[in-house]
Amino acid sequence: MSDRLDLINLPLLGDDANLLTPRIQNRNLDISNVTHEATRSCNDSAIVSLSRGDDHGLSYQRNRLSRLDKNPWTPVVSTPASPISPHWTTLVARSLLYATILAGAGCGLGQGGTQEYSEAEKKAQLDKLLAAYPAEPADTPEQTRKKETEVEEKLPRVTAMLEELKTDPARVDEVVELSMNLVALAPKHRAANVAYCKAQLASFFAKEGKDHYNAWVAISSAAREIERFREIFDDLSEDERKLFQEVYFNQARREGYFPDGENAPEAFETAIENLMGMGFRDAERLRTEPKFAYFHTDQKFAPVLEAAIKQIEGSAADDPPK
Repeated sequence: MSDRLDLINLPLLGDDANLLTPRIQNRNLDISNVTHEATRSCNDSAIVSLSRGDDHGLSYQRNRLSRLDKNPWTPVVSTPASPISPHWTTLVARSLLYATILAGAGCGLGQGGTQEYSEAEKKAQLDKLLAAYPAEPADTPEQTRKKETEVEEKLPRVTAMLEELKTDPARVDEVVELSMNLVALAPKHRAANVAYCKAQLASFFAKEGKDHYNAWVAISSAAREIERFREIFDDLSEDERKLFQEVYFNQARREGYFPDGENAPEAFETAIENLMGMGFRDAERLRTEPKFAYFHTDQKFAPVLEAAIKQIEGSAADDPPK
């Protein structure tokens, strides 16, 4: 796949069609798990997929869709590109048209059966689309400096708002939006990435007791931001490591709200593995966390916790006395 286009598989007319869309530049979001509000505040086009089989507060999300889109069963919700990049709207629209045409051909519309495409034909179609929509030129050094200067000017405001959230979480969505916009403006700005991760963690804390779905969105987005951060930066400061540990610990905690979910064991295990990979060494916290009480007694989860605790205690035993 080209570094300029993403491939999205769509089931159309009973068959699968491939939708080519512009690769989102600010990849700080896991776009499969993002809310309407978040996508509408993002500076690029995004497509949100909602699954009927989702066990993470889907009833609430259906009500949300009903209010926003007047259609409680819409499986795919699209948000338009921002005014600063109107060409994405055209590209997505035309890509949808291509996908529909391909689906029609593949489903046998006007034919007797399914039409197969060779690898050479698929490559020719992709090359044609790439030629029709060439990549935009990279920012000039002057443009990059201008964006980084704007980020630097706005970061203190984000930092101050994050402090305010500790006593007044009412503005958490505003902080998330502002920090997200800074990452979109300068995707490789280290402090902006950290601020966005902190904002999503704060959003999780603000929503976990009353809005389970968007709490899940927030902690999942924070975890995805860590992945993106590690793709950009090789090293971690101690403060960054502690922040990322908190994200993964609370991602594991979040599964305590829905331990019977189909994907809960796998999600829990992944979060604990990532937590341990960040150098987490607090075995007592794993033992006493209230949301883990059920996990200690369930065979699907207990081995994961036991292995983590054993690893921590083994490491402590191997450490030389101070």
